[in-house]
Amino acid sequence: MTPTRRRRLGGLAAFTGLVLALTACGGGSGDAQGGGSGGGQNSIKLVVAQYTEGTRPYWDELIASFKAKNPGKNVELQVIDWANLQSQVNTMVQTKQFPDILNGNVFADYAEAGLLYKAEEVVSKEVLSDFLPSFAENASYDGVQHGLPFVATVNGMYYNKKILKEAGLDKPPATWDELRTAAKAIKALPGGYVPYALALGAEAGGYEFGTWLRANGGDWRTDGKWAVNGERAVETLDFLKALTKDGYTQPNPGQTNRADGTWPLFAQGKVGMVYASFGTRAFLDQVDKADIDYGTAPFPTNHGAEPATHGIQDYLMAFKKDGNQELVRQFLDYFYQADNYTKYLKVEGLLPTTTSASALMRKDPKVTPIVDMVAKARFDPTSEPVWAELRGTLAAELGATLAPNGDTRAALTKFQQIAERS
Repeated sequence: MTPTRRRRLGGLAAFTGLVLALTACGGGSGDAQGGGSGGGQNSIKLVVAQYTEGTRPYWDELIASFKAKNPGKNVELQVIDWANLQSQVNTMVQTKQFPDILNGNVFADYAEAGLLYKAEEVVSKEVLSDFLPSFAENASYDGVQHGLPFVATVNGMYYNKKILKEAGLDKPPATWDELRTAAKAIKALPGGYVPYALALGAEAGGYEFGTWLRANGGDWRTDGKWAVNGERAVETLDFLKALTKDGYTQPNPGQTNRADGTWPLFAQGKVGMVYASFGTRAFLDQVDKADIDYGTAPFPTNHGAEPATHGIQDYLMAFKKDGNQELVRQFLDYFYQADNYTKYLKVEGLLPTTTSASALMRKDPKVTPIVDMVAKARFDPTSEPVWAELRGTLAAELGATLAPNGDTRAALTKFQQIAERS
């Protein structure tokens, strides 16, 4: 493990010690078949992120059902809010208190460190083959699937039909030029509307920028190489900075997050267009409660790029621990049973990563168009181990580029240098 790769692990600062400890406890795949020196475990720890208020009740009910069907087996649950998840997981890893199963949005750095089982080692062949191919590929490190596709969202543009109509627009803009024209017309309306609510803050600024980048015909990686500071990326960030300078966004978009910034503004009827997740209850509950008449669309494009939607998936991953493999496999197979898994997706308002759950959810005609977009979604390069570090730097520094003195090219070059450490 090179010094560069140690830095990339971020919170895994004690990497060498962790690997030694893992080896000492028989954590290799050959020793972790559920029958190591300590025998098979009867209890495992599950650490999950809190998506909504329904997260813990769902898992409590599923675990109770699993225990009833598997007497003598136990699953210890820990639910952590997203804001604190990564820091607490880093502490668990540093102190060698590995969870058995973890829910998160990065996995490749753990896989690179040799901490994770391969997917085929902890789910049945039936479950493994049920994952949608694009999600399985995006859960692979070095050509081998280590992550288990957990949940998905597809992100694009919502627009307020009333505001666009008042501005003389009968449809959402399809190109960047049309977006600027629409933004100018919306800004001129009485009522102080925000033409486009932009969120480049720490929570998900990288997601939104990546969506705009693809809409400009670019991407984080092109032709197998990192292109974070490519001309399309620089042009994209300059475009967003110009929207901000011209007053076509809300104030301080570089410090704005979605959940407590742009989404509430849209729900208040003050925003013409916004980036959000299709079908996600955290967004739509407040929008529907306010009775906003909205539509959805892919992002406006430039340079003749294909219309862009952004796919995001979170993962389950299983840490190698002596004797835990069999119980981990039993519980994961139980969770991914179509009825159990679909119930979770409905509780959280999220989208499926399996063929069987997709078929069940398509029975709802309101959900069908969104589910159909999942298989066509484009993803961030989460299978690259460096992505965890790069995403953290984006969260901390991307928004500052929108300030009047922000240097977009210099910032993107710094991000490129981080990416190229791999």
